[in-house]
Amino acid sequence: MNQKSKAGDITLEVLNPRGYLHSVPIVGLSNPRPESLAGKSIALLSEKIEASRFFDALEVLLKQKYPTATILRFPSSTNPMLPDNTVEVAQQCDVWLQGVKTSGSSVVDYDIKMEKLGKPGAHFCIDGLIGQRKRLAEVNGMPTLRIIPLPGIDFLGAEGYPEKMRLVAEAALDATIHALTDPLTEAEKNPQPKTFDYGPLKFTSGSYSGAVEQFQQYFVDNYMGDGLPVIPPTREAVDWMLTGTNRSADEEIGLMMPRNGMATIEKIAINSVMAGARPEYLPVIIAAIECVTDEAFNLYHLTTSTGTPTPLIWVNGPIAREIGMNSGFGYLGRGCRANNAIGRAVGLCMINIGWRLLNVDTGFVGDPEGFCGFTFAENEENSPWESFAVENGFGPEDSTVTVNETMSYNRGGPGGGMSLVSSVTWDKALETLAKMLMGSGGVSARQGWSKIGRYQIALNPTLAKQLAEAGFTKQSLAKWFYENTGATRAQVNQSEKNDIQTGATFGMNSGMRKDDLNPGMVSGDSEGYKQLAILVAGDPATNCVVWHSPVGSTFISADMAVTVKTQPQPFMTKVIRGATLTRAGR
Repeated sequence: MNQKSKAGDITLEVLNPRGYLHSVPIVGLSNPRPESLAGKSIALLSEKIEASRFFDALEVLLKQKYPTATILRFPSSTNPMLPDNTVEVAQQCDVWLQGVKTSGSSVVDYDIKMEKLGKPGAHFCIDGLIGQRKRLAEVNGMPTLRIIPLPGIDFLGAEGYPEKMRLVAEAALDATIHALTDPLTEAEKNPQPKTFDYGPLKFTSGSYSGAVEQFQQYFVDNYMGDGLPVIPPTREAVDWMLTGTNRSADEEIGLMMPRNGMATIEKIAINSVMAGARPEYLPVIIAAIECVTDEAFNLYHLTTSTGTPTPLIWVNGPIAREIGMNSGFGYLGRGCRANNAIGRAVGLCMINIGWRLLNVDTGFVGDPEGFCGFTFAENEENSPWESFAVENGFGPEDSTVTVNETMSYNRGGPGGGMSLVSSVTWDKALETLAKMLMGSGGVSARQGWSKIGRYQIALNPTLAKQLAEAGFTKQSLAKWFYENTGATRAQVNQSEKNDIQTGATFGMNSGMRKDDLNPGMVSGDSEGYKQLAILVAGDPATNCVVWHSPVGSTFISADMAVTVKTQPQPFMTKVIRGATLTRAGR
């Protein structure tokens, strides 16, 4: 709503896109800190390999200063790949130190679990991730948890150099001792809960353009946008967006991580307006949000991982054609309002409803694709096979959305338009795609497919037709890729085996244990090919594209903090429903 005051000023009023926070009870620190560490049992919990080396150096320093102290060493449950060992640790220690946080971690705060088990301690975190670490403590109800910052440039620069790591530990020693022994303050014992205003926001200026500029800058400064201009979500604009669905504006879809904001139909509509969507897109966007709020979807990893994941969203069924989604030439590019606005709306919902913080949650590198995600429709019209949706049990009349995360992609696969060789036969194209899969991150000829990874290939219609004529189905093609991108354990040399075992000890080789290295054993299982989604997209001359995520969004892990009641499928798919402006999706 735009209002004009008596003085001639223009006021722009917009609806608040933030999701209503689901808060847990706030508690303070309560465990008394010892006056001295002399004679105490100090548990050092290493999250990753480089943290273990930091604690090696810190252990020496603590023993020098407190000869009567006992140092205990454990792996840290903050690594999502490792089991919860907090009870075991708490039974044996007087105080604890955990870390070092250098990347995203579990949604469960295992430091708080240690405090609630009656044992005081502190967490090490590199300085660039302090904001993310503090938010995790807030979400889990203990905002005054003690956190010890380490200069990231020093800590990460010391990896592999024991003498440098000793200097990092020396520099942190005093802060470490204070964190374990300083008496609790009143503020630490009695933190005050934060309050938030979810009401409309008003921006006043002497002109409409001035009010809009204030709105734009406020949303950037407060991490309520993606950095590009957004459409003001006025009451009128949001009501127009809601005409695209017959579902109630108050309907609750689910909680969105990382901050646990409630996604309602109206909040999704507000963010869809901001993204530049049309009302007929809204049912598609709602279905995508149903995907990411499903208990079997790991949204926490997608929104917080420092590996810079990006949403991968594809649409099947007749609604894609009705709303003008691009499945052909340039399907991953700019220029298609439906593709771009749908992907951008999902991203803005993650930012605003989930309270994602773009200063700490966009990964170390950032993802330019994240503005709109990888959002497209499968080219069903030119595919020789059944669609992804039909392949997975949905009817041809159904319209569906599938969402996953992806951390790396290669768009330089076989294609007919720019080939520099005399001919590219389908068998040579398969060899190229297999190599792309093996080099897409997490897949290697030495380790095979990660048990928790997910892979997607978009074949151009030309190659898809050639493969179908050669007798391939989607399922047999997926099995071919699975069987031709790994190695038996007998092919792994001792040096590589040592690296894999070290990684397995710290949970770094996803889903892999030490006993997975038996001679002749291939990583994964007979159903592993289902981790690959084969799609058809693009123009007949389009290059094939490979996407990969080392932590698939439907792999159940400690990132998720819930007990999933049903066995999830490799990919999260939802049926689009409630549409009012299209024939499909009703």
